[in-house]
Amino acid sequence: MLIAVALFGCGAANYTMKDIHNFEELSQFAQQKEFEIENQWANPLRANTVTFISNPNFNSGNINLIGNPNHIKFKGDSVDVFLPYFGVRQMGGGYNDRGAIKFKGIPEELSFTENKDKDYVRYEFSANDDSENYQFFITLYSNGNASTSVNSSQRDNISYTGKFEALPEKEDE
Repeated sequence: MLIAVALFGCGAANYTMKDIHNFEELSQFAQQKEFEIENQWANPLRANTVTFISNPNFNSGNINLIGNPNHIKFKGDSVDVFLPYFGVRQMGGGYNDRGAIKFKGIPEELSFTENKDKDYVRYEFSANDDSENYQFFITLYSNGNASTSVNSSQRDNISYTGKFEALPEKEDE
């Protein structure tokens, strides 16, 4: 019985995302800036051989992130980013939790563009985390897929692919 509750509980997330069937619906959804991206793959520009040999989730230059915590959450004007990083760091960093790409706050230079011909919308913004500067390029497609590229002042570029969903509605208290 416990297993059945666990299985049904995991699939019962109450998301309010409407089905997106075309570019116009994608555009309206994206302009609300109330969504979350969970990535399934990390695509490092380059990484050391030890990472690939020791990581059973490595596949042809991509690293499987399923089961690993990661997110990009847009909530109005704020963005919350937590992305595991695999790759080469050009400048020293701390030993704490600085392995991940992290940012929480209001991004700088946020822009939103639409490309109806290629059926996507894109966010671009800058963010600073202590001494590191990031440039994010996030693309949403009408099929629910998302791609993210991150340029850093201290690390090699990395990209991610995943899915996006609407943030769950909070019940009135």
